[in-house]
This record gives sequence, structure tokens and C-alpha cells, in this order.
Amino acid sequence: MNDRDSQADGLRVRTGAERADAVETADTGARSAELRVALDGIRSIRRLTNPGPEPQARPAEWERRRLLRTVSLLLEAGGMTPSAVGEDGEPVRTGYRASAGERTGLVVVRWAGPRGSGARYEERESLLRCREVLREWGFDALEVRGPGGRRYLEVEAGPEGVSRR
Repeated sequence: MNDRDSQADGLRVRTGAERADAVETADTGARSAELRVALDGIRSIRRLTNPGPEPQARPAEWERRRLLRTVSLLLEAGGMTPSAVGEDGEPVRTGYRASAGERTGLVVVRWAGPRGSGARYEERESLLRCREVLREWGFDALEVRGPGGRRYLEVEAGPEGVSRR
């Protein structure tokens, strides 16, 4: 995600790859308010741009073009904690880490944490919670097992014009 996308509309979206010293660790009232405003914006965009019945039930084209931003925003607003990295790029906080997938229209969500934190043992339950947050917003989230049996989610916006509820 480029800097322009991560800071559109003044809200810095947290993918979980940000430096820990660059973001506050506690949920602040201001951050919660920013997230609520962003969610209201997504709802408005869906209502105004999605044709047919149940426009709120599926991602809008605007979200599809900013999939990493939207997925990260929805996860944080849904109560999931983003991971964070130290100067060496290694995780220093346990949480979700979203990144662009290998193909256009795909975001990968992993559960990351510092070595020895037990993040691997929280992985399945935490990713299931991430999947539920995303499905509530009409996204397809498939759990996949990668190298070493590590789990992650492959997230897509799903077919256009089709309600996923």
C-alpha cells in the first residue's frame, strides 16, 4: 500500500506492518471516532453506488480499488488489533497483518506476533474472528494453510452485484 492510499482522507490505516513507535498502542477516543466516521463513509458509498437490492451487503467499486485499505480498516474497526514491527521489521505486537496478495483483488491476512509470544497458538481463533468481521461486510475470506501449517486468510471482494449475506 502506498503512502497516499494509507492516509487518504486523513485517516492512517493500520495494516499491521507499521512501526510500533509510529502509532499509539492504546485505543483512543479520537481513533475510535475516526474509525466510526470511516465506516459511515463506506456505508454511504455502498448505498449511493451499489445498484439493486441490499446495496449495503456487498463491497462497492471504491472498496475494490482500495482493497488492502478497506480490509485493514474493517478489521481494526471490528475490534481486531493490528500487529506492529520494530526497527528490524520483526513483529513487536501480536495482531493481524494485512498485505497485498499475489494477484490483483486479493488481500492476505496473517496473525503475527513477536517470537515466543504464542501468536501461532492464537492464530486459528483470531483468524476466525477476522473472517467473521470481513464476512459481515460482504467479503469472501478463505482460510488457507501455508508452509509449516501456518494459517492465513485470502480475502476478496467477491463477484460484483452479488449479495453475500
